[in-house]
Amino acid sequence: MPDRFAALISDLESARSRRASDEIENPPRSVAIEALDAVHRYLRDIGVEDHLRAPLMHLLGAMQDLEQGRTNPILAPGPYSPTKQHTRQLDTAEFVMASYAVTLMSEQPGVSTDRALDEMSAVIGTDKNTLREFRKNLGKGRATEAATRELSEWRAIRRNYRDMPVAEFVAIMKDKGRRLHLQKG
Repeated sequence: MPDRFAALISDLESARSRRASDEIENPPRSVAIEALDAVHRYLRDIGVEDHLRAPLMHLLGAMQDLEQGRTNPILAPGPYSPTKQHTRQLDTAEFVMASYAVTLMSEQPGVSTDRALDEMSAVIGTDKNTLREFRKNLGKGRATEAATRELSEWRAIRRNYRDMPVAEFVAIMKDKGRRLHLQKG
């Protein structure tokens, strides 16, 4: 079994490295297809039954359909409401992380909110005013349920590491923010 897991990790690393290739029309989608296929093969190889892997196969097929220019109802957008804010999950995750990091940083002596916003907006690749507005909405309870849940998770993590100096904790958050930003493609 450990050899199969090592093969999965190798396949996932291989998929991720393809991202830099100029030959791929849609690198993020191609990477996702290859990674999903690797996970599916791993589950098959360790004996997970077909009916349990079927949803992954349907998703993989739908993504491959997109690569071939065909539509697939699995990947069709959900209902759109012009009155609701629509944000990709990775955007939400990085904006919440950055907002909470700004809060932690600005509570430190000699660190202004403005300076913290400058630093964190650079980390996640957005402008300071966009992050400021998101943070304001998050603080006033006008954020999505996903954003509120993400903030609660960051607060819980911080409570678990309350003895860690804020600067060290924020450095970890910045690293996480950079990785989230890279995952967005």
